Amino acid sequence: MPTSDSTFDPATTQQTFRLGTPDYLAPPLMAAIVSYMRSSAPGAQLLIQPLAPDCDFASELADGRLDVVIGNWPQPPQHLRSKLLFADETVCLVDRAHRCAAHMRREDYLQGCHVVPSTYNVPAGGVVDMHLSAHAMSRTPTVTVPYFSMAPQLLPGTDLIYTTSRHFAEHYAAILPLAIVTPPIAFPEMNFYQLWDPSTEHAPGRLWFRSLLSAVVRTARATQHTRTPKIPVRQADRS
Repeated sequence: MPTSDSTFDPATTQQTFRLGTPDYLAPPLMAAIVSYMRSSAPGAQLLIQPLAPDCDFASELADGRLDVVIGNWPQPPQHLRSKLLFADETVCLVDRAHRCAAHMRREDYLQGCHVVPSTYNVPAGGVVDMHLSAHAMSRTPTVTVPYFSMAPQLLPGTDLIYTTSRHFAEHYAAILPLAIVTPPIAFPEMNFYQLWDPSTEHAPGRLWFRSLLSAVVRTARATQHTRTPKIPVRQADRS
């Protein structure tokens, strides 16, 4: 991958790269990032840091405690540099024996019991609840969990509903007795951005790292479905 400074060589660098993100990127996607980095920069170190609900990631990007943050926002913070990594479909994940495993109606969703991860640094709430609120709707957070990856583990044998991205849902539906259901509400796609501080815009190592993240996401098997044509879902099918 090209960089703005030929003195930076990923093959010989021993730089530490610090990535902040909630755990809502599916393990296969994170594994692809790690694999690509190990093969192209074997002397580098990668520090993956979770974003706590009270994390001031803008300050951590500014003072170098983080190099890049990956987050899911309808619009990324305007005072930071950003690039869209990928946009993913919003789906529901339920137990295979859930009464809505084959089809979910709007009232099923709005009156259902939901498992909801804690939001991080988003005063208005997560993207799902922001969309519902904007359309005068709401859901009941029956169970709130501190980690995104905990939510699928709670679904088997329960009536809980988990709203998430398709790449995340497909990973857990392959290893747990879960079903992926088209939501009865026309949620927008989930946009996953990488963010960085303007002061590091041209730092050669960080520029390379951001390029690596973009390249992996563009080619990873976990996000392959985001690169294939989608068949539009008729509004009548969301009743």
